[in-house]
Amino acid sequence: MKTTLRPRGNGAKAPRIDGAYFELEPPSGGGRSRWPEITVGLLVIGIFALAGGWIYSNASTTEPVVVLRADMERGQQVTSNDLRVVEVGSEEALNLVGAGQTDALIGQIALVDLDAGTLVNHNLFANGAAIANGDGIVGMALDPGEYPTLSMRPGDRVRVLATSSDEGQQVLAESAEIIDVAPIGVQSQLFVSVAVPTAQADAIASASAEDRVRLIQVGGE
Repeated sequence: MKTTLRPRGNGAKAPRIDGAYFELEPPSGGGRSRWPEITVGLLVIGIFALAGGWIYSNASTTEPVVVLRADMERGQQVTSNDLRVVEVGSEEALNLVGAGQTDALIGQIALVDLDAGTLVNHNLFANGAAIANGDGIVGMALDPGEYPTLSMRPGDRVRVLATSSDEGQQVLAESAEIIDVAPIGVQSQLFVSVAVPTAQADAIASASAEDRVRLIQVGGE
């Protein structure tokens, strides 16, 4: 841009140079506004700031969940000393037992052997049951084919058999009451707990440990 001195033809007063009057013309080609570029730059900065805040917020969001303080054996009853609370990412906390649900676990029994530090979900435990004098409750982890139906429910009755390649089948309990049924694993496995006299419970536990138990559903008494 430049300023132009133009002679004035009238007699109006104006700056005089070498005996002639001149008037100043404003600079030609006014400067282009830079507001669009500034606005776009601020918008981009704002977008990145919001994105960074969202990423940080999601990365730092945690939930308190319950884990096992020590190893637990299958059939062991849960006490408050067996549990503690840790923080995990909110996405990992799905289906886990939250800190506010700890009391609901007390008194339940472990369906499988569990290691210390295991993140707890409700599928790992079942409600305990009142045991009559002289009875015992024994749990069995059964594969498909070792139980009669997926529709078994607490209160149903089953005959408990032990299989043997030498002796065929042996009846361990003629009519055992099912106390609890819970799915385990992902291959239609079930954990079935039954109440039987103590002597029968010992025999069933031994056969179950050797994977020799079969159930037959029977009518109730």
